[in-house]
Amino acid sequence: MIADQDLLSECLAVILSNKFPAHEVVVRPSLAEVTEEELNDIKLVLLYRLPVEEIQAVVQRFHRGKNRAAMAMVVEGTEKLEGYFRRLAETRIIDGILPLNLRLDVFLAATDLLAKGGEHFPSALLQRLSNDPAADESDSLGSELVSVARTSNLALPSGDMAALTTREVQILDLLCEGTQNKIIADKLHLSENTVKVHIRNIYKKMHVRNRTEAASRFFNNDRAMQAGKRRN
Repeated sequence: MIADQDLLSECLAVILSNKFPAHEVVVRPSLAEVTEEELNDIKLVLLYRLPVEEIQAVVQRFHRGKNRAAMAMVVEGTEKLEGYFRRLAETRIIDGILPLNLRLDVFLAATDLLAKGGEHFPSALLQRLSNDPAADESDSLGSELVSVARTSNLALPSGDMAALTTREVQILDLLCEGTQNKIIADKLHLSENTVKVHIRNIYKKMHVRNRTEAASRFFNNDRAMQAGKRRN
């Protein structure tokens, strides 16, 4: 995490460390404080309460560097995102937006997906962006970020994974593990009928007919993204 080191970021780091014991969670106040060894081994960068200039430095470092670590913004909420956050989400220069008003289990599931090379953008945010595509052209940071994306030859995602909600991502992850619908319902405290509705929506968004095809699409997408990162 590159973050304003307040109580919330410290607590979040502890939660992430407990949830993902196989990974080292490090909090730094700025990119300049990250060691070269850490830079070479980063899988996911979470950005929280940083000045605009610091966000820009991180984006440029990881898009132009040899290792393309996944990046996500931790924000208070998505209701009133400022212009440069909107541009980050619209252009997919970052890989996700993580609102702090998500339920903790959903937040952690989304973080896990990002660390595995996926994406997480709240469906409500994507809906608002699609309904209001006009961006503030006077936003100099936004313009620079678009330029970074273009000069880095970044391909935008197909949309299959980005279209999934956090709940659908949770269910897809369990589907890929071969978990039965009834057990998924028990784990997520849902009715079995609700799980079936979510699964139908997942199949529709991913353009697949069953869980085997969904798992194949999911893992192929993951491998493609990892290969893309290695090429970059």
